[in-house]
Amino acid sequence: MSDPEEHELGALDSDVDLEFEDDEEAGLNKHAKRKYLRRKRRRDGLDARIAGASGLSKDEARQADQSVIRNLLVNAVFISGWYFFSLSISIYNKFMFSSDHIDFHFPMFATSLHMVVQFCMASIILLIFPSLRPTQPQPPSYRNESHPPKPLVTPLFYFTRLVPTGTTTCLDIGLGNTSLRYITLTFYTMCKSSVLIFVLTFAFLFRLEKPSLKLILIILTMTLGVLMMVAGETAFHALGFTLAMSASFFSGFRWALTQILLLRHPATSNPFATLFFLAPIMFVTLFTIACFSEGPTAVLTGIQILISAYGIAKALGLLIVPGVLAFCMIASEFTLLQRTSVVTLSICGIFKEVITISAAGIIFHDELSLINISGLLVTIVSIACYNYLKIVKMRQEAREKVKKRDDDINDTGGFEETVYDADDTDNRPAESNVPADSIPLMRDQDDGLDDGGNVGNGVASGSGVPSKNRDD
Repeated sequence: MSDPEEHELGALDSDVDLEFEDDEEAGLNKHAKRKYLRRKRRRDGLDARIAGASGLSKDEARQADQSVIRNLLVNAVFISGWYFFSLSISIYNKFMFSSDHIDFHFPMFATSLHMVVQFCMASIILLIFPSLRPTQPQPPSYRNESHPPKPLVTPLFYFTRLVPTGTTTCLDIGLGNTSLRYITLTFYTMCKSSVLIFVLTFAFLFRLEKPSLKLILIILTMTLGVLMMVAGETAFHALGFTLAMSASFFSGFRWALTQILLLRHPATSNPFATLFFLAPIMFVTLFTIACFSEGPTAVLTGIQILISAYGIAKALGLLIVPGVLAFCMIASEFTLLQRTSVVTLSICGIFKEVITISAAGIIFHDELSLINISGLLVTIVSIACYNYLKIVKMRQEAREKVKKRDDDINDTGGFEETVYDADDTDNRPAESNVPADSIPLMRDQDDGLDDGGNVGNGVASGSGVPSKNRDD
């Protein structure tokens, strides 16, 4: 340490000593002064290390932390909405399909109707808000008669991206509901806890998450905690187990595919556009499954019984209104996927199960063994560890973003600031409804290419910036 720095620290310590001497009558002794100075030196040392590593001033670090807090608060709002609508759907399913209540035992058909409602609502929102409509990012040089615009959704993109995502979503729902015919809800929860493993695997395969030993250990510990939470189930059914594990596999697969759609193609760059394209596919798939598993004749008979018991208006309400709740729930899920990651969304789902099990023990006095309670605690601690790692990563990314923005302002006079903020898709942008013209990076890596490998929409494949605009 140089002499000026030593002199500055000595002066600061002298001021602190004088301050403590003035307050000795308040009970501050030498031990308290030494403890305060040790804490202060640790804080100053940490600030110095952070500033030295990132080159940020205190004001820049404060801006980065405020950005992280804003993102966390917005995410908390969407998570709360997701929990609320998910709980509402669970109550509806219990009321609609339980033999103790309405006993409309056609869940696949009812869910297919919900997809029709979601498609209609997504269409209405896209009609009312033109800024949310997906558009093809193209430079002005291509918007003429000699270069007609490419279709936003090509057959290749539809059958290799949208159809697999919609189909795997329906398989997740259909196989999970079918498995409940053979196994109990507790055993089903045990099997579905493996979804974290599948989510993490596909996130690594599709490069949605960077492989990390800490993350893998946290996910494995959390899975163990979930198994402990529902321990005590002895009934085992091979077919039910296979169906539940298959549902977990497709659940992890479909969430990874959905996040890729939200981040890498302009046609599905916001939750409402994604639902607009996926809902018809899911309707066709679920309706086909319902015809084979539930039978069209039995479904028609069930609808007639429902109308005769409750009237046509109430019967339609029982079938359609839950579709509105499902639309809000899925829109919240997709927004969280776009803002955070598929692993974060899965862990939020596990935390929802923790709340449900805890509430069941408190309100309904469900018996929880020592192993169940221990599993509950292990899961909560694992979730806390993951949140800590996530917040640390968010702070680091926010600091890097602030530093990069300030460097760009200094180098170019501020002309590039908007470009860097809009293209920051890897850091999960805070605004999910960014116009497609301002996010040229969000395109599918296969679609949009000519046969010769050139970018058909006028976007440079390497940087995502129109090549002509570089020269301009």
